[in-house]
Amino acid sequence: MRGPGRFESIAASDVGSAISVAGIAIRYGFYAVGALVLGLIGMTILSLQKVVPTVVDTAPSFRIASDALAGLPVSGHVVSSSVFGRAEVRQYGTLHNRTTDFAIVMVMPPATFTMGTQFAQDLREVNLLRNTRAIMLSINYDLETRFGEFRATEMQVDTDGRLKQCLAFRSRLDSAAVYLTGWFCDGTGSKPSANTLACILDKLVLDKDIASAEANAFMRDRIARTARCRADTVSQTTDTGYRRSVSPPSRWTQPSATRRY
Repeated sequence: MRGPGRFESIAASDVGSAISVAGIAIRYGFYAVGALVLGLIGMTILSLQKVVPTVVDTAPSFRIASDALAGLPVSGHVVSSSVFGRAEVRQYGTLHNRTTDFAIVMVMPPATFTMGTQFAQDLREVNLLRNTRAIMLSINYDLETRFGEFRATEMQVDTDGRLKQCLAFRSRLDSAAVYLTGWFCDGTGSKPSANTLACILDKLVLDKDIASAEANAFMRDRIARTARCRADTVSQTTDTGYRRSVSPPSRWTQPSATRRY
C-alpha cells in the first residue's frame, strides 16, 4: 500500500508544480501583452503629434498685392509638419463671413511628399478646411500666371447652412520645391471669376526670402516675368465611348422600321 500511495503523492506534487508554472507564465504573458499594447499606444500618440501642424512663425514671406482684395482683413501664419513640410498661409477675409475671401498656401514639401489627389485634402492638411464641408464640382479651369499653370475647380462650402461659391486652386509649377494651393470665394453669392483669380495670383510678391533656397530662387525668377493673368474653361476630356454605348441611339442611328431582329 505504501508504494502506490507514494506514487500518487509524487504525481499530485508534479501536477501542482506544473499548474503553478503555467499560472506564472500566463500572468507574465499578460504583462508582456499589456506592455506591448501600451507601447503601441505611445507610438501612435507620438506619430499623431508629428502629423499635427506646429505654428513656427506668424509672418509669411509673401503677400498678395491685388486691388481685388483691398479692404479685407489680413491674417497669416507659418506651420510645419513632418508630413507636408513647411506651409506659409495668407488669408484675406474669412471663409465663414458673407464677404469675398481668399486664402493661399505656399508649401515647401519634403522630398518624399506626395500631394493629395483632391484640393480639399491638401487644404485640410494645413488645417484650413478642417471641420468644414466642401463640395467639389465638375467644372474646371486652367489658369495661366507668371509663376506657371494652375488648375482651379468650382467648390461650394457650407458656411453655417449657407453654400458659398468658391474656386479651389492648386499650382502646376515647374519645380518640386514649392507649390501653391488655396481658394477664392465671391461675396455676392455668384460664382467667382476664374480670370480674376488668375490675376490675383499674378500679384503675389515676396517680402523676404523663402526658407527653402530652391523655392526662393524659383519664385524670384518667376516674379520677374510678365504677368499672364488668363483663365480658360477645361474642355471635356472624358472618354465618351462608354457613354455612347449606353445612351439611347439618336434618330440618325435608329434602325429602319422594316428591319427585323
